[in-house]
Amino acid sequence: MTEIIPTAIHRPGDAAPGAPGTGALPPVTPLVRSVGDIAGLSPRRAKGDGGEVPGADVDTVDALPDHEWALVAGWLESKLGATTRRGYLADIAAFIRWRDAVAPGVSLLQITDSHLNHYRDQLATGRAPAGLARPGRPLAAATVARRLSSLSSLYAYAVRHRSLAANPAEPVVRPKLSSEGTTPARTIEEQAALVNGAEAIAERYPADAAAVALLAVCALRVGELTALTVGQIHEDAGHCVVTFRRKGGDTARIPVPPRVCRLLAPLLDGRPTDAPLFTREDGRPFDRWRMTTALRRAATAAGINPKGLTPHTARATAATALIEAKVPLADVQKLLGHASPVTTQRYNRGTKELDGHAAYQMALLLARNG
Repeated sequence: MTEIIPTAIHRPGDAAPGAPGTGALPPVTPLVRSVGDIAGLSPRRAKGDGGEVPGADVDTVDALPDHEWALVAGWLESKLGATTRRGYLADIAAFIRWRDAVAPGVSLLQITDSHLNHYRDQLATGRAPAGLARPGRPLAAATVARRLSSLSSLYAYAVRHRSLAANPAEPVVRPKLSSEGTTPARTIEEQAALVNGAEAIAERYPADAAAVALLAVCALRVGELTALTVGQIHEDAGHCVVTFRRKGGDTARIPVPPRVCRLLAPLLDGRPTDAPLFTREDGRPFDRWRMTTALRRAATAAGINPKGLTPHTARATAATALIEAKVPLADVQKLLGHASPVTTQRYNRGTKELDGHAAYQMALLLARNG
C-alpha cells in the first residue's frame, strides 16, 4: 500500500487539528461543509433548480470519511474556474463509485498504482461494473486518459500537503491519444448557415442568437461562453472585445466581429456588468444543455439537420475550417486557447485531401471496369 503520512484534515466545526509534522505544508482545511458549497459546484436536484453539477456527484464526495473528504474538497477549491472544477468533480466521483464497487474498504489514500492500472483497463475494455459505464462499451482513450490525469492531480495535491509520500498515479501508463480529433465537424457552409439561422431567430430568441453566433465565430468552449457576464463584453481601441478566463486560469481577449457584436447589443443595454450575459426566459443562466437548444433552434431556422449538433461540434467546425483555410496554426491555437499546438493539430482533418482520396479513385476504376 502507498505510505500514508498523517496530516491534520478536518471539516469546519470539527475539533481543531493537531500541528502538522515537521516540514509539512499547512493542513487541508476547506472552509465549506459540502463540496456543493464550492463556487461552481452547486448540486442540481431537480430540473430547472439552477444547480450546476449532478447532485449525485456531490453526495458521493460528501459521503467520504472526513479526512478523505477534506482532501478532495481542498483539491477542488484549489482549481481556478468553474468548468475545471466541474470536470474534476465528475472524474473523482466516478472513481469513488468504482472504488466502492471493486475495492470496498480501501481508502483513497491507500490506492496504489495497481488499483489505477485495473481501473484504466476496466474502463478501456468496457468491463467496468454495471452502473459505472455502459456494459461492454469501452470509454474513449481520451476519456480514460483524462480521468487518470484528474486522479494524478488529486494525488499530487495530497503529496504537496504531506498526506502521501508519493503519487500512485504517476507510474500509470495512460492510453495513447490519436493525433486526429474525434469530435465530428460540420462543413464551413453549414457553419455559415448556422450564423444566418442565428440572425433569423434574433428577434424571438435574442440570447440564443447571440450565443450561437459567438460560439460559431469565436469558438469559445461552452463553459467559457455560459460563464460570461455583461461586463466581459466591452470596447477596446475601437474593437468590440470579449475578455474571459480560460481553462487553466489564463485570461483571453478576443475581438468580436461586428456581425456578432450587433447580436450581443440587446443583451448589454441597461444591464448590470455582473449579470450573466446569456439567460433563459426565466432569468436563469445558460448551461451546456441550454446552449445545445440554442444551436438547434438556429439550425432549424437555417434548414440544417440539427441532429448531433453540440457546442463542441460548432467549436470543432470553426477550428477545422480555419486550419483548412491555411490560417497559421499558432493563430488558431490562440483562438481556441490550447496550451499545446499538438491539441490544435488534432483538428487538422485533411478534409480537402479526402475529396480526392485514392479510395474514391478506386471506386471510379471499379465502376468503369465493372
